[in-house]
Amino acid sequence: MARLLLFGGKGGVGKTTVAAATAIWLADSGFRVLLVSSDPAHSTSDSLEFKLGTEPTEVDGVENLWGMEMDPAERMGELLPRLSEALEGGLGGNMQNFLGAGVSEGIAKEVSDLDAADLLLPGLDEALAFDKLLSFVQDSSYDVLVFDTAPTGHTLRFLGLPEILDGWVGRIIRLARLTGGIRSVLMGRRQERAMQEELARFQRRVAHVRRLLTDPGVTSFTLVSIPEKMAVDETVRAARSLSEIGIDVNGVLVNRITPDLDHPFIQQRRQIEQVHLQQLKEHFDELPVAEVPLEAGDIHGLEGLRRLGSSLNGDAPDIPAGMEEIIAGKAIPFKIRRGLALSLEQGHLVVQLHLPGADGNEVDVSIEEETLKVHSNGKTWTVDLGHRLSSDRRRVQFADDILRVTLEL
Repeated sequence: MARLLLFGGKGGVGKTTVAAATAIWLADSGFRVLLVSSDPAHSTSDSLEFKLGTEPTEVDGVENLWGMEMDPAERMGELLPRLSEALEGGLGGNMQNFLGAGVSEGIAKEVSDLDAADLLLPGLDEALAFDKLLSFVQDSSYDVLVFDTAPTGHTLRFLGLPEILDGWVGRIIRLARLTGGIRSVLMGRRQERAMQEELARFQRRVAHVRRLLTDPGVTSFTLVSIPEKMAVDETVRAARSLSEIGIDVNGVLVNRITPDLDHPFIQQRRQIEQVHLQQLKEHFDELPVAEVPLEAGDIHGLEGLRRLGSSLNGDAPDIPAGMEEIIAGKAIPFKIRRGLALSLEQGHLVVQLHLPGADGNEVDVSIEEETLKVHSNGKTWTVDLGHRLSSDRRRVQFADDILRVTLEL
């Protein structure tokens, strides 16, 4: 499982630039990195000066870096038709003939309340974006996911979504039960069960995403701000809200600080900024508050982002051959490890995967030709071994969230 580095904050404070610079620095260091954006502005492509799509795309000029800009509306379109088709299938014109006018009116009222606006409840688009993100976190192709989140309010709205979904899913399921008899006649129990199973799966996935986000062994959250009152106030509120739902912030990066130059206007502006900066330092007294000076020009393109990445994070870290966790980053340190490691040891191929939160008793391993398949928590990881095995015998060990599989060559 990849490490997940999230960057969040008020719109317009430079989250995308910082996320892209960090992703490039990690990729240049040798980690396999996926840079993901859920911001509807899709400014990541502009920052990289490279067009990204809705699926991972190799970024020209940066080895080990892939990028994508998610489209929540596209994900919404995958889920809602299954629900609406199932609802419409059981509430057609023949309903009154089966149930009578009185009962059908009650059902019709319930259905009329459950229109598209109800299905598109606040935060659902973010939930679908995070749900897709989960599939990449659990993809052994990447060591690190750098996530440029939508503005703070959108992200926080999603993080509170599991509780909202309890009522939302419950309402649809109650409607399904209310119309169960007629639906089984008109559309069959199989389709009815399929709709309920899809809802239940989606609800479980959202809950699982939040478990990963609240696991410090997987996720770190850096708040990005600027030295202005509204941005500082929102940063403080965001940190408080994140803490309430179990997500610890690992630091605050303050962008665009006016340099200390001998000019009355600049000095006046700098004094105001220093007041806001001090407020942040006092509030986050136990966390690093990193300062990024205002540049003379815009930061975009690979070289500009590389300079910023090096300024923020320092020299490239030495990446261990195995799965050891290391501390990286100078301005705001974060813990990081590889998601997958293959090595040759005394005539054996050793495969190691990071599986935080997995139950060792429920992890299952199988081999198909030159492919290792790992099954855990309803997910399957596929690892291309690149070697022909002499047998399918293996020794499996699981400790400290690391799965170690030793195979005979």
